[in-house]
Amino acid sequence: MDRKKAIALSFSVPVAWGFSYPLMKIGMDSMNATSIVALRCIIAFVVCLLLFHKHALRINRDLMVRAAIIGAIMATELTCMCLGSSLTSASTAGFLQSLTVVIVPFANAALLRRAPERKVLVGTAIVTCGMLLLSGADFTSLNPGALIMLLSAFIYASHIIVAKRFVEEVDPLALGVWQLGFGGLFSGIAAFTFGGFTLPGTPSEIVVVVALALICSAYGFITQTLVQPHVPAETTGFAFSLEPVCSAVFSFFLVGEVLSPIAFFGAALILTGVMVATVQLPRLHAHVHDHTRMAGAPERAS
Repeated sequence: MDRKKAIALSFSVPVAWGFSYPLMKIGMDSMNATSIVALRCIIAFVVCLLLFHKHALRINRDLMVRAAIIGAIMATELTCMCLGSSLTSASTAGFLQSLTVVIVPFANAALLRRAPERKVLVGTAIVTCGMLLLSGADFTSLNPGALIMLLSAFIYASHIIVAKRFVEEVDPLALGVWQLGFGGLFSGIAAFTFGGFTLPGTPSEIVVVVALALICSAYGFITQTLVQPHVPAETTGFAFSLEPVCSAVFSFFLVGEVLSPIAFFGAALILTGVMVATVQLPRLHAHVHDHTRMAGAPERAS
């Protein structure tokens, strides 16, 4: 894949994922979370299996075991996201979910037993200030939905870390397709076990489920798998940090949510912190040092 095309596609992923928060909020009016996740994953799996059958049907034990593991993690994360979105504003859910890109470097640092980079520490401090403002300057005022979204962010961070290892061991595209299949299977079992499987009963609910399946799951997850090998890590981090912005925009148009001025500022701080922690800035001091050394060379020669 051409690098410019991959970069352009990587910026389309957060747009697709930004739709999920207001759509899940609409769907949760009459459907339970596990049913939404199950239908979303099953429809996406069928579509992706038809489109990418040449890759997906090359199955083996290693592929299926890994797909089952990350499928279970993904199903849990999407269920938490669905519940959290129904109990808090969709825009707030999107901003809290974006904390994943800050959590991942800390988790990797713990696994590798080395301190996080300075930019991650600075970004985390900014994010913490944003959360204080978003919650009314009191963490105890975070409602259950916001707390579930924080849990979802941690689960998604584990999904990223585990999937990063798995894509280096099996076909990434086949892994992406089958994780959707296992995600739908596990969510369906959970739906029948705990709350009963519910189907969309109105045209609007059908549109919500299909949109979640095709736009957010099929397009979002498969495109992420395809572009990451061709896109620099800092570009990926910057692109995915735009997800909460897309969520806020779509939440305004689809469910009429408007952030208060103080919450909007807090959300802006969260986004800023995420960008500080993930975007690699040019090393200007290195260029200045080289320029100074070159400028000083004639003087030493004379």
